[in-house]
Amino acid sequence: MAQEKLTLGIERPRITSGFVFKSVFEDETRCRRLLEIVLGVAIAELRVVHTEHELHVHQGSRAGRVDVFARDTDGNEYDVEIQARHLGNEWLRVRHYQALMDAVRLRRGEPVNALRLCVVIFVCDFDPLVGVPGVGPKECGYRRYDCRMVCEQTGCAVPDGRVAVLLNARGTRGEVSDDLADFLRYVGGQQVDGSDFVDDIRRRIDELASDEAWMGEYMNFEDELRAERLYGERKGRADGLVKGREEGRKEGRKEGEALAAERNAALARALTDAGRADELVAAMTDPATYGRLLGEFGIGEGA
Repeated sequence: MAQEKLTLGIERPRITSGFVFKSVFEDETRCRRLLEIVLGVAIAELRVVHTEHELHVHQGSRAGRVDVFARDTDGNEYDVEIQARHLGNEWLRVRHYQALMDAVRLRRGEPVNALRLCVVIFVCDFDPLVGVPGVGPKECGYRRYDCRMVCEQTGCAVPDGRVAVLLNARGTRGEVSDDLADFLRYVGGQQVDGSDFVDDIRRRIDELASDEAWMGEYMNFEDELRAERLYGERKGRADGLVKGREEGRKEGRKEGEALAAERNAALARALTDAGRADELVAAMTDPATYGRLLGEFGIGEGA
């Protein structure tokens, strides 16, 4: 579907923008509805909803900034991330966020029994399983991937309270609810009609887009994001050129060494066959003699 346009030729903000996603789902009611649609269960009243929330354990450790963080009245915690680009590290980021959520939640001296359900949801505008080592095309293409720790011997899910759901807006396989199917089509840029949830998201984006201050922040965010991507691409190309030149030099040295070894062996055979093996030492120690003998026997390029 062609990207809708606002006045003055500005593209209508899409839900795949992190800035837009956070602005839409900072609302507790809308966030709760998203969680219920994805998880397929009723969610207790949300007590906390933060956007751009930083999870930090201690100084020196790597923090994590999550898009939308929520906690319900039962103490269960949820992290929802929007992903427009396939970076290939989505599964490791799930692990990182789950570890941070547990470490932040569990206070010093508290028993581990204080931990509650920990849910990480990635809404991806791509298939997050593509490119994963050991995974082929037949394992890909699902609209959702539900991941829990499973015991290899019994095949049973380990009851550790950790849940990861990676959604694929480009997927076509697997049964999902009508609400989730509509939401994923919307994330993927397709036309969606008759969905109350998607209509509500559209209305909220329209409200935001009519706010000049918000639009200014949104465009600044997108400009910074484009600048970061451009810098990363340029740096990647520069690093690739440097690596390529270094690899070329190494390969050149290897080829040169191999060629020299072949010439030395050919010269040794030629001198031996000519009964002049005593000249080999002089050839190996004197470049002028070496070059003259190569030319004499027609080995390589000669002197």
